[in-house]
Amino acid sequence: MKKVKKQRKLGKKREENLENYIDSDGNFYFIAGYTSGGVPYGITWEEAIEDGLIEKDSLSDEEDEIPF
Repeated sequence: MKKVKKQRKLGKKREENLENYIDSDGNFYFIAGYTSGGVPYGITWEEAIEDGLIEKDSLSDEEDEIPF
């Protein structure tokens, strides 16, 4: 039983650590990096939906709103 609890705890820690490395914003689902000028590049929210990475219905209202 202890082994199962330990595995769950490790899995949860890994997931939390991964969340610290994933970068996104209002335009990008996943920011892969930044150009030398500081411009982000990666997968946009629209591309993520088209590629089936996320479902449109799973987005909150905040993510659907235009930021201006």
